[in-house]
Amino acid sequence: MTATQGALFERILGLVVIALLSIACLQIISPFVGAILWAAILVVATWPLYMRLQQRLGNRPGLATALMTTGLAVVLLGPIAILTSSLSEHVSSATHLLQDLTSLKLPENPPAWLSKIPLAGRRAENLWREASADMAGAVERARPYIRAAAQWLLAQGANLGLALLQFLLAIGIAAMLYRNGREAARWVQRFATRVGGPQSLSLLDIAAHTIRGVSLGIVGTAAIQALLSGFGFWLAGVPGVVLLTFFCFFTAMLQIGTGLVWIPVAIWLAYQEQQGWAVFTVAWGIFVNVIDNFIKPYLISHGSGLPLALIFMGVIGGLLVWGVIGIFLGPTLLATGYTLFKNWLAQGEP
Repeated sequence: MTATQGALFERILGLVVIALLSIACLQIISPFVGAILWAAILVVATWPLYMRLQQRLGNRPGLATALMTTGLAVVLLGPIAILTSSLSEHVSSATHLLQDLTSLKLPENPPAWLSKIPLAGRRAENLWREASADMAGAVERARPYIRAAAQWLLAQGANLGLALLQFLLAIGIAAMLYRNGREAARWVQRFATRVGGPQSLSLLDIAAHTIRGVSLGIVGTAAIQALLSGFGFWLAGVPGVVLLTFFCFFTAMLQIGTGLVWIPVAIWLAYQEQQGWAVFTVAWGIFVNVIDNFIKPYLISHGSGLPLALIFMGVIGGLLVWGVIGIFLGPTLLATGYTLFKNWLAQGEP
């Protein structure tokens, strides 16, 4: 073997060892990738607040980190824990409600407003007459759908439990990133410079602004949806409007949707023989859920300064591909690719 062949062999062997080491490292950290991404998103989104808090506390990073971590735990973990524990109670309550419905006696003639419901009025009228003649049979026919809904609620509770564990780990990682944020930023900047040159540093700023814009869009949209939902509950005379509005805010922020709140409310209203307000609650709840698809991209686009269509595709596409975390990753990656493409086109201009 010549010296050139030996050097080539050693080079190939070194690349193989590096590749195997990289694969092994990725496999080791793969269970923590979701938590690491969430921690990075939380820290980037709240970094300006952390810096202001640190200055007001006399440049004491330890105390600022403790306060920020506690705040994140209260905002993120508290509602998830409450929702997880309450889902099983909702399923149990729905079971008792189903048993009570079998003894309920409806008037033979349905109310006049029922036939005026668009598209579903005649069907609803027929269901009313069937239920008034044989309530037990109607409940029995509806039992498979109610069982499927109960199973879906329990599945959502399991998903919330996993989200609780992931956010708990993410908050711990976020605490470390707060304390070592500047050093971590320098590492990221050095990596970006080595890969893409000095001009790639502007992409980091775009990614940070996009993440903050997405955070603004999610929190702002959740607040709007919660206020609209609370207004609907207040109109319907539902008790505990403040608490229900609180739950709507956090279910919207977690991208679960406000249906977990207004569907039980509508069932309760119907059980209280307030069918008109029950129908209103369902229609209003659907409206509140639908506007999420328009308000959120607008707020994100306004906060990040990127085209609305790009942000809309990033939010929806990211959510479909990667779940909740894709809401942040989708527009961030699209914004980075869009900027790279725009800069590449600008290089060829005279």
